[in-house]
Amino acid sequence: MNQHHREISQANYGIYAESGNININHGNQPIPKNLTAPPFISKVFIGREAEIKAVRQQLQNGHLLLLVNGEGGIGKTTLTAHYYQQYAHDYQHVAWVFAESSLLEALLSLASPLQLEFAPQCSSQQRLNALLAGMANLASPCLLVIDNANNLAELNDYYLALSSCPNFHILLTTRITEFEQAARYAISPLPVELATQLFVEHYPQHQRAENPLLHSILAAVGYNTLVIELLAKNLAISNRLKTRYRLAELLADLQQKGLLAIQSQVVNTAYHSDGQALRAASPAAIISAMYDMGELNDQETALLSVFAVLPAENIDYAVLETLLPDKENLDTVLLDLAQKGWLANQADSNFKISPVVQEITLDKNRRRLLADCRQLIASLIDQLIYEPGIGHPVQISYTEAAVLTHYGEQIIQRLIEPDEYLALLCDRLGNFHKTTGNLVNALNCFEAYFRSYKALYQAYPNKVSVKNCLAISYEKLGDTHAMLGNLEQALGLFEAEILLFQELHANYSYDVSFKNGLAICYSKLGDTHTILSNLTQCLYFYKNETDLFKELYVANPNNLPFKRGLAISYEKLGNTYTALGNLNQALVFFDAYFRLSNELYEAAPDNVSFKSSLAISYEKLGTAHAALGNLNQALVFFDEYFRLSNELYEATPDNVSFKSSLAISYEKLGTAHAALDNLNQALVFFDEYFRLSNELYEAHPNNVSLKNNLAISYEKLGTAHAALGNLALALIFFTADTQLTKELYDAYPTNVAFKRGLAISYEKLGKVHFALENWEQALDFFEEQFGLSKELYEAHPSDVSIKNGLAISYTNLGRLFERAGLNQQAKEYYQTAKLFLDELVNSSPLYVKFKQLNDWVVQRLSGL
Repeated sequence: MNQHHREISQANYGIYAESGNININHGNQPIPKNLTAPPFISKVFIGREAEIKAVRQQLQNGHLLLLVNGEGGIGKTTLTAHYYQQYAHDYQHVAWVFAESSLLEALLSLASPLQLEFAPQCSSQQRLNALLAGMANLASPCLLVIDNANNLAELNDYYLALSSCPNFHILLTTRITEFEQAARYAISPLPVELATQLFVEHYPQHQRAENPLLHSILAAVGYNTLVIELLAKNLAISNRLKTRYRLAELLADLQQKGLLAIQSQVVNTAYHSDGQALRAASPAAIISAMYDMGELNDQETALLSVFAVLPAENIDYAVLETLLPDKENLDTVLLDLAQKGWLANQADSNFKISPVVQEITLDKNRRRLLADCRQLIASLIDQLIYEPGIGHPVQISYTEAAVLTHYGEQIIQRLIEPDEYLALLCDRLGNFHKTTGNLVNALNCFEAYFRSYKALYQAYPNKVSVKNCLAISYEKLGDTHAMLGNLEQALGLFEAEILLFQELHANYSYDVSFKNGLAICYSKLGDTHTILSNLTQCLYFYKNETDLFKELYVANPNNLPFKRGLAISYEKLGNTYTALGNLNQALVFFDAYFRLSNELYEAAPDNVSFKSSLAISYEKLGTAHAALGNLNQALVFFDEYFRLSNELYEATPDNVSFKSSLAISYEKLGTAHAALDNLNQALVFFDEYFRLSNELYEAHPNNVSLKNNLAISYEKLGTAHAALGNLALALIFFTADTQLTKELYDAYPTNVAFKRGLAISYEKLGKVHFALENWEQALDFFEEQFGLSKELYEAHPSDVSIKNGLAISYTNLGRLFERAGLNQQAKEYYQTAKLFLDELVNSSPLYVKFKQLNDWVVQRLSGL
């Protein structure tokens, strides 16, 4: 090209073009104002008007290149399109390009409207330089929007080139959150009111009464603008003539199946549309296209899998470091993901995944999720390890365990395939919920534990460890069902467990863990039959348990868990002999329980399970001595029970069993003081018993034993106030007791303790009405007591407490008829009562209360 031609070319176009590489085809034809087709302008535009002005302000303040950033589908493109429409008349030239595949290709697409042609051999850099020269020569100001510029490396490569056009305002919509050279304007989710308005715009059939459901849906999708639009349009199409897909169903699908698995129709959207036409696709297809995981390296993809199974909430870096101790370059990978817009980085050290990114990751990484999350699962298993029996966390505090349990629950909802590590995590989660009183959640976790091992056992029937864990899973479910009052289910599960452990012990008799498991099976069966008051069967199971633990302890005297197992087996035998009326034998076992528990506690005073066993051993000794009439001795034991229980509760107030034990220690002290006629002191203890029992029941209403304790606390308060002459107040407490015990008995009629509790509550009401001279009402309640007591005795004649209850019911009726002057009927009731009491005194001569009641009946008979 000669100098003269070059000068003319530069004068006309301001471009220097090397011969053969670049051709400029326009003579004096003007460059069009609209270098590209305008963007699609959504008719629905809510809540972003002020943000348009804020973008305008930043551009006019000298930030010629501005990143409009935010998560995918949040409304970056819509906002920028409305800016484009609103201010296009202020610019000499406007252009909108899409950088999804390549930022360079997006820029070079402007060559044609700028009337540039490139020879095939022209390099990309040469083309870009020529393009930039052409852009720089345009009249100022111009507007260029580069939509979806999410590639950080490309932005680094071409930032300086883009900045070389001072006559341009350049807006880039991007997920990139940090780019130190460029100014940024962040787009946040719409607030709930505006998000609701947006939803209604696309789904006008929405009923305001369903706003609470809608708000839950909006929160579940992170208030993502595109997702809200898609869900609303999907509902509008599904429910045009008839409501086929309700909001409640949508919420359930989101919670249970995930965003990409909801019921869906084809909808139209401008998102990633081609030109001016709306894009028609299912919501799942549109949402999945929002993020391309191909731009991530393997470390980033793996870490994103971790976030996909954790809750979509802020997680501190220190917590992540604890959960992923072996993850290389964790800090760097986190920051890279945040910069690229895959994670939100808030308050410097907090990281969060959006629900939309989470769903996309779960879908696209589904084949590698479990492998990517192995370290996370193992870390949770290790940190949530607990002390057997009481469930106390060993490594961390209850507060920390609550957070990790929350994380773990999300994981087992996301990863549902049969896997031993996942099953073990389910056990850890179930234990925490059981220990802290959330039995419904505990049951869900233990059911997942069971399902996993059932599937594994079907796949690997000869794998001994799997069979062992399947047996344990039956026990975990059985324990939880027992606590929920489902005794028949509990019994069936324990029976299934013992069959497996019997096989394991028979085939691997040298393995002490299987013998230990079998011993625990006997204990669980004994516990269930105790609640059902099948005392003969209880004794059989507890003796078998004791025999196995003796063998284990003798062979392994330094094994503290085996020693504790033997100690507890002695306690169970002591309880059974107490129910059978053999106090001498019961006391022998309670003494042995105390001796072993004391040795364990002295050997390991920091072990809370040993301390808990020692506390209970004091309670058992106190109860036995109270039955023997040694009230002062009983009080000494109850004081120790209270001291240890109080220390345990103060150290670990989140442990439900410790709080419950403290409540019971107040009840024991109150009962002992009442027997010693210290009624005011007794009332103080009963008030504390009620306070703690009420707190426990309010926090854990599904736990039937806690509900029963609350009922008993009402009964104790009523008894104390009746003894103090406060009959009206006593009546209030006894009525509350009856209401709770009736609810328990109606719901669980096979639970003997609940039936006995209801009989006692009727007795208490009858006595108050007797004292108030409400004879008919007293008779009604005494007859109710008698009917239940008779049924209990006929079903369980060997239980001395039940037999004594029937004797008491006869004495109450006798007393009522005596007061009415019907001496013959009274005498018959007293004589029948005496028959039972004579048997009780002869079979259980050490029970003071049996002799005392018998003497009273003899006295009444002598006066008739």
